[in-house]
Amino acid sequence: MSANTENIYKRARATAGLTQERWAEQLGISVESVRLYETGTGLPSDEVVTRMIEVAVLPVLGYWHLMNKSRVAAEILPEVKTVPLAQAVVQLLHRIREFDEQHRVRELLSIAEDGQIDSAEQEVFGSIVKELDGIVQAAMALKFSEGGSK
Repeated sequence: MSANTENIYKRARATAGLTQERWAEQLGISVESVRLYETGTGLPSDEVVTRMIEVAVLPVLGYWHLMNKSRVAAEILPEVKTVPLAQAVVQLLHRIREFDEQHRVRELLSIAEDGQIDSAEQEVFGSIVKELDGIVQAAMALKFSEGGSK
């Protein structure tokens, strides 16, 4: 999920099914703070986000918040969208199976055997890491799937 496509704090409130006033009351903050968060003008503290997660029962909000809060996290962590549990399982297993069928484990072991990546191995290593990023992304989607972690 990208914060640019949808306001994650507004989504959490919608998931909880609450008005801004009731949401603010549940979180122990002002309605003005809610408005700031939902317009992207302000960023809630980690403590407020923790309460949002509990009230909305939306664990992925913590991940999305981290991505909004930290440029470093946004650059190194994969984007995670919420998908139904069955879809998340299929995506993860499909990526793992493709990795296995391409014999990537064998290639990675061969590259790592001497403890260094030489120039001839760099391209293959890069593609293996990219595939592993996809597996990590699919695993995170499973962790935060609709019907999964609560």
